[in-house]
Amino acid sequence: MPTTCKFRLRNDTNKLYYCGEKLEGSVDLTFSDAKKVNGIKLIIAGVVHVKWLQYRGPNRYSTTFKGSEACLHSEIDLLRAVGDSTADVPAGKHTYSFDCFLPESLPATFEGKHGRIQYIITVILQRSWKADKIFTIEFIVLRNVDLNTQPPSIRGPARTEITRSFRCWPCRTGPLVVALQTSATGYVPGQRIPVLLEINNGSSSKIQVIHLKLVMVVSYSSDTPRAKIKIDREDVVRAELDQIDDPDEVKYEESLLIPHLPATSCSDCCSKKIRIEYELEAELEVGAVHQIMKLTIPVLIGTVPLNCDRRESTIMELET
Repeated sequence: MPTTCKFRLRNDTNKLYYCGEKLEGSVDLTFSDAKKVNGIKLIIAGVVHVKWLQYRGPNRYSTTFKGSEACLHSEIDLLRAVGDSTADVPAGKHTYSFDCFLPESLPATFEGKHGRIQYIITVILQRSWKADKIFTIEFIVLRNVDLNTQPPSIRGPARTEITRSFRCWPCRTGPLVVALQTSATGYVPGQRIPVLLEINNGSSSKIQVIHLKLVMVVSYSSDTPRAKIKIDREDVVRAELDQIDDPDEVKYEESLLIPHLPATSCSDCCSKKIRIEYELEAELEVGAVHQIMKLTIPVLIGTVPLNCDRRESTIMELET
């Protein structure tokens, strides 16, 4: 029977921990017969890895960009031989306890298209005369982002506007003016983002499609073969608005329900290799050639909502 290892975490049902908590647990090592080891080490680590391929040229030559970062590292000697000798471990079950404080500054666990942030507990049976025997288990780190501690500007409305004309002189059209507005820019999953989209179409171009989106923008940073940033944009919420053909002026009042999402990366707690941000976006396809107009407003996603008595009534309620 081979040596077995069983991890027992204090929160063993879901292996979820928050930044600022203490990770506590024990390890049960069961040996079928007596063993000699140089030591038994436990490592609690948080690691960030990014990787993507970039193709170039007609022959599609590829370059692999990589990056890594250690955001947590704690080593505990569960058993250590004296000097250069070995330690004898009798057959049977041996239990070792451990704990580790999870700093407030840790980034949350994340799995993305080009990288991940993961937390691992590793037990190593160290043996100089043969390969070390290794056991691992992953756990999840979450972080609370209280919107009430963020800049006051997220409580107020935000608006952006774009104006565009089509075709060239002397056939240039009148202006198409589009404005996007929301009554606040700080939200948590389960809330709705109220959206006001105003269109003043002084051109002769027909608006073909209108989309409202909540976009997760993830930045990945590499170390090798050189420093480079790759941006990945993913629509996490998407709604298509009904067309109104005739009026030159129209207003759309919509709302987007925020699903379960990782919080926005804060400046004091994010990984240097992976950064998560969000944008409210309106995308319009205009004219027969489907020219694209985009408007965006940065949105901060947290875990603790703004105090209700300090919010305008137009902010949508939590879903029940």
